[in-house]
Amino acid sequence: MKSLVRCRFILERSARGFTLIELVLVIVIIGILATTALRTGGALFESAKVEETRQELDALARAMVGNPQLENNGVRTDFGYVGDIGALPPNLDALMANPGSYATWKGPYVGNRFAQISTDFKIDPWGSPYVYSGVSITSTGSGGSIVRQVANSTAELLYNSVSGTVTDRDGTPPGDNYKDSIEVQLTYPNGTGSTTTVISYPDPGGYFSFDTLPIGNHGLTIVYTPGNDTLRRLVSIAPGSTPYAEYRLNQDVWHDDAAGGGIILISGSDSLANDCHGLSFWILNTTGNPIDISSLTLTYTGLTAYYREIEWNEQGVFEQNNPANGSGDPAIFESTQTLVAGGSVQIVIDDFRSNPTGGAGVDINNTTFTVTLSDGSSINITTGVCP
Repeated sequence: MKSLVRCRFILERSARGFTLIELVLVIVIIGILATTALRTGGALFESAKVEETRQELDALARAMVGNPQLENNGVRTDFGYVGDIGALPPNLDALMANPGSYATWKGPYVGNRFAQISTDFKIDPWGSPYVYSGVSITSTGSGGSIVRQVANSTAELLYNSVSGTVTDRDGTPPGDNYKDSIEVQLTYPNGTGSTTTVISYPDPGGYFSFDTLPIGNHGLTIVYTPGNDTLRRLVSIAPGSTPYAEYRLNQDVWHDDAAGGGIILISGSDSLANDCHGLSFWILNTTGNPIDISSLTLTYTGLTAYYREIEWNEQGVFEQNNPANGSGDPAIFESTQTLVAGGSVQIVIDDFRSNPTGGAGVDINNTTFTVTLSDGSSINITTGVCP
């Protein structure tokens, strides 16, 4: 009988439903859960916008100056709009559409997320336009807090330099006699949709340089005009770089066989070391036979100085520290060096000090040196002003 009564009570309560208090509690709990979910979802949504913005800014930066990770055989291949045009884009539209029928424009450099929205690449995830100024792009929808710096400065992208040295096949520099016969041409985009070719003539030692160059891969052509001996190379200029390279022609073009009589100094090839404590010069075997050189003697006046080292084509052949060699002292090479018929070699005499056992370095500018080689050849070199 008691069980029947209890069952009846439960059935009657279920039929009546929840009380007002119970409903209020349920609604409050649902509200708390909904608020928490909205806050969490909003934070996640905002974080996703920030990440999307950063990715879009990176894509715009790569469109402007290229992706440094794209290489072929160790040479960077992608320099973006600046590498093709030679100037910064006037606006972000120039990354998508040719700004002026430029022949060197190879875009589009950036794509849209949605093909039907032509300006999508210029709008951040908050719907605000990106602000492009100089070498930076800013997301305005984020409150201006997200900025992508494309480069440290405009100069880093547009005002770089290139230098190099040109010699003939066996490494002989042109000297005074041939330096005007070498034409070094560099072709690069000029910023207005076409290219410009500039010309440099090397100094007697073969050194040349160019400046005010945009980033990118530019064509370098070296021409020996009398023989039309031509080299074509590619110079890769990264932001803020100063690349240097050594180039050799395909032939031995600067041998003066008419000079005859042994070893001579290649005119204009001598120079002082950067610290002014050494000198270098090139010699040429004008005969048809190889010549063996086992020593040299350096003679000079008006200068108290002692040298420690001699290099033959960048290989040490003499080193003596205590005592070092002075004027008139024979410098015996560690091994005999052979200068082939018609060949040339660079000799460096370095580390001039104030006394035979050391002391301070000595400037050897404005001094005349006589170099007498073991075969009897003798040449004179007068140094100029310290670098």
